[in-house]
Amino acid sequence: MTKGVFSEFEVKEQWIKVKDEESYSTMSCVGSSEEELEVKVITKKCRGVKAKEKVKGTGSGTLTESLHVPRDIYNKMYNMNRPNLKKGVYAYGQNSSHPEFSITQRVLDEDDEEKFKAYPRCILESGPKRAVENGQEEVPELELTITLLPDDNGECMYEALKSELDEETAGKWLEHFETSLVQSTVVPVSENGQ
Repeated sequence: MTKGVFSEFEVKEQWIKVKDEESYSTMSCVGSSEEELEVKVITKKCRGVKAKEKVKGTGSGTLTESLHVPRDIYNKMYNMNRPNLKKGVYAYGQNSSHPEFSITQRVLDEDDEEKFKAYPRCILESGPKRAVENGQEEVPELELTITLLPDDNGECMYEALKSELDEETAGKWLEHFETSLVQSTVVPVSENGQ
């Protein structure tokens, strides 16, 4: 590996937890995962000419994935469970309000170095979309567009190389991620030493 370079190559594991659930569930049959984090550009002009530009993260973004989703997770992500329907029957329509969920990932580079990623506040941006083509030789993956929202700290994505994490944080990241897991207990010292 080129020193200091980590090129994301493969999503080896992916986990999901729908809001208010106790535990994460595996959703690791990922074909592709693409994140795009948003920025806002602030410009200052002097006599009509751009004199200064500042680019800041907004704390929002988009995660676009192609994957196979376990049926129970699919039903939860689209809020298709109905108490008034018979067991085994699910529905989507005016009563479907997409819940928030969290996603964690274990990503490898081409040399099998590991990185952990977390998206603490996610929500599906579009409704169910499925296609069936008779005679097809490969089962198509679902395409999901997921909106990333800022958490209480203003962050929509966290990441860390496994080699740089303490054992407890690395051990809990995938199945027990909460933002408190990655918060430092060290109080920062201000520039004037106070």
